[in-house]
Amino acid sequence: MSTRSLICMQIDDDKYEAIYCHSDGYLTYNGAMLLDHYSDKEKLQKLLELGNISCLQQNIEPDPTKPHSFDYSQRQDDVVVAYGRDRGEENQEKSINTLQELKDWDWIEFIYIFDKENKWKYLEYPFEKMIDLKEGIAKIYKKLEIKQPKGFYGFWTFESIKQEKKRQQQGEM
Repeated sequence: MSTRSLICMQIDDDKYEAIYCHSDGYLTYNGAMLLDHYSDKEKLQKLLELGNISCLQQNIEPDPTKPHSFDYSQRQDDVVVAYGRDRGEENQEKSINTLQELKDWDWIEFIYIFDKENKWKYLEYPFEKMIDLKEGIAKIYKKLEIKQPKGFYGFWTFESIKQEKKRQQQGEM
């Protein structure tokens, strides 16, 4: 099962460009990835121009000398997989929505918004409170009792938390 999310950029007081992202929408993956790699408005705009995506990665454009498609065996590491570009699906363009329209997507678990002040915020279902993304991620790591590893994008299991605590205690940061 996937953690679905919307990735949005505020373009007016109550207008947002938005794309759907099917996989890894939780804070320690998409949230951290957006903070680390999409806090530049121009790069974020390039991502939104791709339209709906299957999974978010650090890079938008694949190396043109290598194959890249929706198929797992043909994906380039660290490159976004888009429904239109990489699978040839139609009608995958970004949409323009009000905040209420974004909240009406009740099958989405997270809504990420790059606001007019160039700050990442998010809403978690049932979308009651807008939260600063950096603060939300910090809160998760405080609860996990580990420091956020640089460049980590993923899901924490009990075993991986245990291993990370041990690694950090040994000073392997």
